[in-house]
Amino acid sequence: MENQVPQAAQERMVGFIRYCGGELLTCSPEAGVLMRIPIQPHHLNFYGKVHGGLISTIMDATAGLTASFAGAEQRPAVTRSADIHYFLPVSGSEIFAKGHVIRAGKTMCLVYVDVLNADDTICATGAFEYFYVDHH
Repeated sequence: MENQVPQAAQERMVGFIRYCGGELLTCSPEAGVLMRIPIQPHHLNFYGKVHGGLISTIMDATAGLTASFAGAEQRPAVTRSADIHYFLPVSGSEIFAKGHVIRAGKTMCLVYVDVLNADDTICATGAFEYFYVDHH
């Protein structure tokens, strides 16, 4: 399989998501964004399930890259709002987040993200709005 991750997208994988172990698997306007985090003991809550904060982190990072790479322009974007719904507790060795654009305009973008466990079961979903910003 050919590398579907542009260098510019890899360079945006900085800060907290990288600290959490985020790995960008796919990033393109056609395929959307697929991100993965291998689960470590410090990612778990008191009940032994993946902490909701880690789930929201991978969702926000996935949505941001999805918005930024929605079109040919590759514009930087910042979060305007997030609406997250948790369905099932997440456990296992890794989690995945898949993002796709619902609508991209001149100044804003709406992205949906699903979080899946290693069995490909959707455990959480969210809608994220992003503002496009001038990075100069």
